Amino acid sequence: MRRAIAATALLGVLLGLVSGAPATAAPGDANSGGRATFGVRPTGRNGPDDRPTFAYAATPGGVFSDQVEISNAGTRPLTLKVYASDAFTPRTGGFDLLAAGRTSDDAGTWVSLSKSSVTVPARARVVLPFTLKVPTGATPGDHSAGIVASLTSIGNDAKGNKVAVDQRVGARVYLRVSGELTPRLTVEGLTATYHPTANPFAGGRTTLTYRVRNTGNVRLGAHQKVTVGTLWGSHTTADGIADVPEILPGDAVDMIAVVKTGFPAFWLTGSVTADPMAQAGDEKLPLYTVSRDHGYWAVSWGLLAVIGGIMLLAGAWCGARYLRRRRGADATA
Repeated sequence: MRRAIAATALLGVLLGLVSGAPATAAPGDANSGGRATFGVRPTGRNGPDDRPTFAYAATPGGVFSDQVEISNAGTRPLTLKVYASDAFTPRTGGFDLLAAGRTSDDAGTWVSLSKSSVTVPARARVVLPFTLKVPTGATPGDHSAGIVASLTSIGNDAKGNKVAVDQRVGARVYLRVSGELTPRLTVEGLTATYHPTANPFAGGRTTLTYRVRNTGNVRLGAHQKVTVGTLWGSHTTADGIADVPEILPGDAVDMIAVVKTGFPAFWLTGSVTADPMAQAGDEKLPLYTVSRDHGYWAVSWGLLAVIGGIMLLAGAWCGARYLRRRRGADATA
């Protein structure tokens, strides 16, 4: 049996948690092969609270007791698997958790839930206690995970085949371990490709690809600026380069920027600048801008053909003129 993973449901949930919205799956009825409506969010002992995420600050060896709310907005009971998993930043940006079946080795292993599965009645909520224990050897800085509720149901694919659909939603867990904090970004693998236009006298465009990596131990965002410069000092800046809101320590995002360039200048320099953006509460951390340059050829083959043709015509004209002079000199000799 083929297995389809409903990754978009999890991603939408995790993005929703940033703004404080409860984590909920897409609407539907799992018992009829559609998607169920269930959610995961932090909660207090006596009812829901206003926390958008689980966030802790601890020393190595610290222990926290907390609870997560699993809700079912559907009309039938749901039996859900509940577990914790390491978080990571996908290369496309955002926040995601390890796929089901992959083994965690960081904060996901520090969370111990009181149950591995829970049955939630229709239109009801269940509060599930858990414990988070920080290892004594935990490294300083930020560690991230998520608490996931998962529902496996049978559905049909586009061809009518039966498939198992693993529908997941989750709540983010952020933990900062005390010690030296080193906020730091790098720009890696910068490449540039020039694309001339059909008109040899018109400007082209440059596609720059690069990677912004968090090489420190603190969650950071990145404000970016991408420019292309000529040998004579003029610069063109790329439009529409979005900020990266969050990169987890050790992770990276891949970026593509397009810059409209003027008349082909034969040699151009692409430059990427990344300004670290602190997360809420980290505004006093020392942050340093990083940049990387890459030189590349910007040649219009059409323009070279025109120049080559002109040079050939000029050479032929000069040759013909020289021959006429020689013949005239021979005739008078």
